[in-house]
Amino acid sequence: MLQGMTGYGAAERGDFRVEVRSLNHRYLEANIRLPYGLLEQEIPMRNAIRQRFARGRFDVFVNLSPARQKPALNGFAAKEVHAALENLRKQLLIPDPVGMRDLLLVKDLFMGEEGGFDTGLLFEAFNCCLDEVEKMRVEEGGMIKEDVLSRAAILKKLEGEMESLMPVALAAMKDKFVERLKEVLADFDYEETRLIQEAAILSEKADISEELTRIKGHIEQIGKIIQAGDKIGREFDFLMQELHREANTIGSKMDELTIIRKAIEFKTEVERIRQQVQNLQ
Repeated sequence: MLQGMTGYGAAERGDFRVEVRSLNHRYLEANIRLPYGLLEQEIPMRNAIRQRFARGRFDVFVNLSPARQKPALNGFAAKEVHAALENLRKQLLIPDPVGMRDLLLVKDLFMGEEGGFDTGLLFEAFNCCLDEVEKMRVEEGGMIKEDVLSRAAILKKLEGEMESLMPVALAAMKDKFVERLKEVLADFDYEETRLIQEAAILSEKADISEELTRIKGHIEQIGKIIQAGDKIGREFDFLMQELHREANTIGSKMDELTIIRKAIEFKTEVERIRQQVQNLQ
């Protein structure tokens, strides 16, 4: 199922409040902020994200309830640190005694309430957040899918219009070429047959049938890929590049203004699809 990359989820279980935010990113990246006593849970949480998602930047915030955030002083460690600092002071012949201000600089002496964390509740809240994020990403993916399909229909229409205009445009180019040559060669002898042959060669070089055939195939691929849908972002990037290239070739081959305008309109729609596809994982 298609997914976008924007989502948000929040949940509370026991001592934990968890928030997960997902944003667009070229790759999969997770930034997880955990309280000091839960740092060992970072890797399992990263793995859980990696198993469910392919692209996007994930910001995860885990906060403890106010009761579990109350700082506590490790009295035993404080005595050990004080004694060690006093020892060092005497060795270095520092006159000022070690005071409370010095101990406050040692962050490891302060901690949240120890032990008793129910990591089962943590992951219950975390997985609930991921469910909400995935739901939002799927909804976004559905909207992008509809938009892409509607724009693919516009591309098909433009391709059909260029195809119908092509015979008239080629004939006009041929006639124009012949008339120009006749003007240039008005004071010279020339073979009418040779002139027509040269015009035919020019017309063949300007033929855009092959480009239009490839465009048809690419448009069909858009429908197949997006209907099959899952992790299609990078595959679509390549397809959009090919469509853009074919439209450029058409614009450079033809000097018929109507077809050139259609090619420009075609490229505009391709770019809009490309921008939308960048929002898919």
